[in-house]
Amino acid sequence: MPDNAADEELRKLRAITGIHYSIGPSLDLVDICRISIRGLVATINCDTSAILQIDRRKLEILAERGFTARFGKIETISNLPAIQHILDTKEPIFSADATGGLAFGCVPAGRSVGSLICSPIIINDTVRGLIHVSSASKNAFSLESRELVELLAKELSIAMERSFLYSSALDIAIRDGLTGCYNRRKFDVDIVAEIAAAKQRNDSASLLMLDIDWFKKYNDYHGHPRGDVLLKQLVSLLRSNTRPFDKTYRYGGEEFAILLLDADKKVAAMVAQRLRDTVWREKLEGAEASQPENRVTVSIGVASYPEDSRNATELIASADSALYQAKKTGRNRIWVFNQ
Repeated sequence: MPDNAADEELRKLRAITGIHYSIGPSLDLVDICRISIRGLVATINCDTSAILQIDRRKLEILAERGFTARFGKIETISNLPAIQHILDTKEPIFSADATGGLAFGCVPAGRSVGSLICSPIIINDTVRGLIHVSSASKNAFSLESRELVELLAKELSIAMERSFLYSSALDIAIRDGLTGCYNRRKFDVDIVAEIAAAKQRNDSASLLMLDIDWFKKYNDYHGHPRGDVLLKQLVSLLRSNTRPFDKTYRYGGEEFAILLLDADKKVAAMVAQRLRDTVWREKLEGAEASQPENRVTVSIGVASYPEDSRNATELIASADSALYQAKKTGRNRIWVFNQ
């Protein structure tokens, strides 16, 4: 092997080894991709590079160098013929002269592409991501550069699968197995963090404590399997009637907590009333045979930070006290703490 070829091979192996040991300890997908991009651009002379994730036929930039597209930009794969080709063939694209208009779709606006390497990241025989490297010059990349990108794609397939498995396991650990909403363990962590963040921002946060009225009667009459269905239906209603960044938790049994971020007491009371009204209007199945009002109803306690509390513990106590008052005064109502 000529000396220059041996040097190229050694450089390639050193680059991959360096990236391997750098990403090894990380389970965070974006962190893995950013480290990989840094190692890639330090080894290959290119104008633009990116690592992208494919999920449900959407393409998202996880890490990039030289792109004008903002981080996190999402493209629809149907608009990107070259990406569709990679999905179909599971083979990389290597073009020494891409000036003919190879349609990648994520090339930075205003920049021409002379050379292109695009290698799939394959997990369990499915293309889950891509490495994109391009240059404005023709014939910019050597065979060694192409092989380096393909080696990195294989390295990333292992790292990304590990990250996906970790995320899946973490998601299972923080979710209620029946309803799919967050569990009590997650609530205990989140409320402390969110109140600390609200304090730092000099902002508000509110907590709703919600309980299904006469749930034991429902279970006793219909049986626990039907009661489980009711719990899942309720969570679906709660999620569809709160903002995407609000968080719903199964606090215990038929009791739920909803953490409303950037929401003062007035907003929280409006949300609580909307939730109560929605559940009332829904006429959930089985209520006419078992519930005192012939409908499933809920009672909701409302409390806010900083109006009703100085910390997370006090906020929980205030919302719980309000819930107690809502149930004590007749159920099927909301009760706002100290009002």
